[in-house]
Amino acid sequence: MVNYVNQEAFFDWYDSVSKAAHTDKSTLLSELFNRYCQTGEEHYTLSAAQTKSGQEESFSFRFENIGCCGASTVFIYF
Repeated sequence: MVNYVNQEAFFDWYDSVSKAAHTDKSTLLSELFNRYCQTGEEHYTLSAAQTKSGQEESFSFRFENIGCCGASTVFIYF
């Protein structure tokens, strides 16, 4: 189970820097989680081509996995 804390801050940042039209928020969070799983990096980065400024932009977050008795509960804090 993945729990997102203060995700509105992330959405606000994304909307302010991304060239992309409105993106589905659940899809965006899934992409962030998948990128973390692949890279282990606690930041979400948009390439220069994806941003309004034409420069690479990143947003940091904190990942915490609280496991107990074989269960896994993940928190992502923005």
